[in-house]
Amino acid sequence: MACSQTLSSLFIFSFITICYAALDPFKLSKPNAIHFPIRKNQTTLQYYTTYESGNPQSRTTIDALIDLGAQSVWFECTSYVSSTYKRASCGSNRCKKAKGTGCIGCDSAPRPGCSNNTCAVYGYNPFTEYLTAQELGEDTMRVTSTDGQSILLNYDIPKFQFSCADPDIVEGLPGDHTKGLVGLARTDVSLPLQISSSLKLAQKFALCLPSSSDNGLGDIFIGGGPYYMPPSTEDQSLSFISTPLVINPVSTAPMYNEGDASDEYFINVKAIEISGKPIALNSSLLSFDKNGFGGTKISTIVPYTALHSTIYKSLVKDFIKAATKNNIKRVTSVAPFGACFDSKTAPKTITGPAVPDIDLILEGNTTRFRIYGSNSMVEAQKNVICLAFIDGGAEPRTSIVLGGHQLENRILEFDVGASMLGITSSLLVWNTSCSHYRSSYLKPQVI
Repeated sequence: MACSQTLSSLFIFSFITICYAALDPFKLSKPNAIHFPIRKNQTTLQYYTTYESGNPQSRTTIDALIDLGAQSVWFECTSYVSSTYKRASCGSNRCKKAKGTGCIGCDSAPRPGCSNNTCAVYGYNPFTEYLTAQELGEDTMRVTSTDGQSILLNYDIPKFQFSCADPDIVEGLPGDHTKGLVGLARTDVSLPLQISSSLKLAQKFALCLPSSSDNGLGDIFIGGGPYYMPPSTEDQSLSFISTPLVINPVSTAPMYNEGDASDEYFINVKAIEISGKPIALNSSLLSFDKNGFGGTKISTIVPYTALHSTIYKSLVKDFIKAATKNNIKRVTSVAPFGACFDSKTAPKTITGPAVPDIDLILEGNTTRFRIYGSNSMVEAQKNVICLAFIDGGAEPRTSIVLGGHQLENRILEFDVGASMLGITSSLLVWNTSCSHYRSSYLKPQVI
């Protein structure tokens, strides 16, 4: 009899546990990290991702430009339909969190992006420099988890904040289907920090930018590693070099209040070397002045690294000198590049053309951001490769803007909580890249 009572109690306990798990799966299945794919548009040389927004019965798939320095998420809402969409009222806590600029209204029939007494936030297109006040709203975002190797479960994140853009702002975005933008800056309403906060993940994210989407997709990881790049079986987070993320005391946003610091990601570059020899440059350009000019910024919007004119001229001169010593033949330059070469005179290696290495010496003088031929050169014409750096002008806002081409096929982990940047060497050294296919074990999961 005692045995029968014990079995009965065990059955009841198990039944309650199963019911509890069904009602509250979050406590049993919190993800370690979230994954988004990255595609590259080969015409515009821009990177974009894809995600789903809205209620389960009518989710909208959105292709959105990836902007490392943008403060928020927006997309064009003209045809957006969702029963779970909610606008943010003027003066609400959500409006304050998004740094709302006031109230906006609309004379047309109510819809997402068109309502009265609604919080206004700025949306910005970095290509056309179109800046406009937009309606702040929120809805459910569908995301997928990862173990760093495979795509695992689907999760629904409720109350994800974004702004509803008007059709004019999407002009100039890469491709015919890109209708929005995801900002990754260090703000409460950026893509990674909203997801980290909602799922209680570490405040860090990583990018693996592909040089091409023809052979697979790149990666955004939110929440931390490990990071596996197929077909390699190595956890690439174990090979990071690290350098501090520094804050520019003056905002670089298109609109900001006096006293605001920048939300973008800067690092301290102490020197630049070509084949182990430092180039001549004015070191004061590598630091911020009182107006926030100078320093080194990381960007996913600039296709090729842009340098202050004096740094650019010194780099080109020394690179040509080093390349000539290696019997690499110079040819007529192809705009906008200042130094081009006969590709037949630069032997091919696993890391690209065998040209002089360029090293960015980062804070501490022991951390080298090494740029091999695959990231320093670009094929401009048949049999012509060019040094993939451009002249940023004599008075740029930022002295060095590291562009997409120099960041491709390596992992960059932005640890916002610790204010540190982790960087791998070129993944080509490991016989892999940021263009790959991940196995998928997607199962429905509602959080």
